[in-house]
Amino acid sequence: MRRFGTLLPLAALVVAAAFTSAANAQDKLSFRLNWTLYGEHAPFFVALDKGFYKDEGLDVEILEGSGSTTVAQLVANQTNPVAYVDAATMMRGVGAGMPIKAVGVTLQQSPMSFIYRADAAKPTKIEEIKGSRIAITAGDASLAIFTAFLGKLNMQLSDVQLITVANPQSKEQAVLNKQADSLLGYFMDQGPRMQLQTGVKMGWTRLYDMAGITTLSSAIIVNNDWLKDAKNQDILKRFLRASQRGWDYSDKNRNEAAEIFLKHAKAFNMEIALLEINGTMTITHTKHTEGKALFWSAKEDWQDSQDLLEKYAKMPPEKDMAKYYSNEYLSEAPYAPKK
Repeated sequence: MRRFGTLLPLAALVVAAAFTSAANAQDKLSFRLNWTLYGEHAPFFVALDKGFYKDEGLDVEILEGSGSTTVAQLVANQTNPVAYVDAATMMRGVGAGMPIKAVGVTLQQSPMSFIYRADAAKPTKIEEIKGSRIAITAGDASLAIFTAFLGKLNMQLSDVQLITVANPQSKEQAVLNKQADSLLGYFMDQGPRMQLQTGVKMGWTRLYDMAGITTLSSAIIVNNDWLKDAKNQDILKRFLRASQRGWDYSDKNRNEAAEIFLKHAKAFNMEIALLEINGTMTITHTKHTEGKALFWSAKEDWQDSQDLLEKYAKMPPEKDMAKYYSNEYLSEAPYAPKK
């Protein structure tokens, strides 16, 4: 009997350990970014390093991307069913039949700008656009909004000289070496970083400031078929809540957010990271979403974005804006984990 008496507690311990292991098991999720790392991505790494994803029972891996067009395709074929892409690029994908949808919009105004050397500033005004040499990358998210920008000015892509290069670094080098007049990029990203890294003074002009052109910008998107599974819906809600928490924390603790980002983006320094985070936080809402939860997007902004792209970039329209987005998986502040 003593023999069984020693075995029973041991068995109980094994069972208890199994339950503990199950309780501590975390759902894995790979999250693909739109590009190589830059300051706009910092809040996701804040959510990772501060344990916000872990608090939600998630084991999140953040992966770099190679352009919104490519990443949208990875979402469509479920290679990465949750990812981060340019909203206009996603809208085009929906029109082409991709089973994708935005479930949170982080940047709600377009940061797209002409970025140029200050000693060879061009274009800084509308009359300088024709004939300008503009560097872009293959699959560049900027192309959709740039086409709309030109359309509003009664121009076409053929009015500029597009210089297509393989990656963001080559795009920057083309401008630095004066092989291109400017590149299309984000005002809070490439310009400040190029200046700080090379010592070459840079300038930039937002497309919005030149012609009033803007669309919804960066968005978290998902594969619609992946989202039909109830477990995946739950995973998504937890991921979005932790991400909202990360963005909220980054906005309120920008120096710390920059320090965390530097652990993952070794090429940056504190000054660059902080500049990019500060710029990012200026375009997280529109007049329609002020006072709403982070990432919450408005039907009016989706309609305005579609109208612009339909009119000037020949994007086929959708009758129902709900094909583009959903707010139902987002949480309200303070974005705390559910007990």
